[in-house]
Amino acid sequence: MSKKQNTRESIIHTAKYLFQIQGYHATGINQIIKDSGAPKGSLYYHFPNGKEEIAIAAIDSVKNEVKEEVQLLLSSYEDPVEAIQAQFLHVASKVLNDQQVEFRIGLIASESVSTSENIREACKSAYHEWMSLISDYLVQKGYSRESAEQTAALVYILMEGAMTMSITYQDVSFFKMLAEKTPYILKNT
Repeated sequence: MSKKQNTRESIIHTAKYLFQIQGYHATGINQIIKDSGAPKGSLYYHFPNGKEEIAIAAIDSVKNEVKEEVQLLLSSYEDPVEAIQAQFLHVASKVLNDQQVEFRIGLIASESVSTSENIREACKSAYHEWMSLISDYLVQKGYSRESAEQTAALVYILMEGAMTMSITYQDVSFFKMLAEKTPYILKNT
């Protein structure tokens, strides 16, 4: 990886962390520059449109990371119930991990929906791609396209709710409940 690419990735990594722990609006460009160690000129070289462009790059980074994780999980299971249960439990293992703060696009979507159409669209694109992975997998396993798309949407709706509840209660049992109810969810959508 080139030095320019390292600088760009450092800015994105720092922004993801700050957006997660402080929020998009509370995070300033100067803090991103300082915490990433990037020269100010580098930030504007890589992100000439400023913080919004950094946020979109952060969302795209997370989108790609999650896509890889979901593809790996789905390809590891023949049974759709086991695959979805594994996804719920995988997210549960990460949501309260103090050692590695994960950037949740749901937070930035909620915070920025009224102020940035571009950020909203980037978040929408990420969710769409993630849901498509699950729906395509379910179609391969014999589900109708309509049922697969509804199930994939329901999985992400439930997962976002479980993340919020787990963080609020500091308890991942909400994900365990989802894993237990997965056969019912897949059978009845």
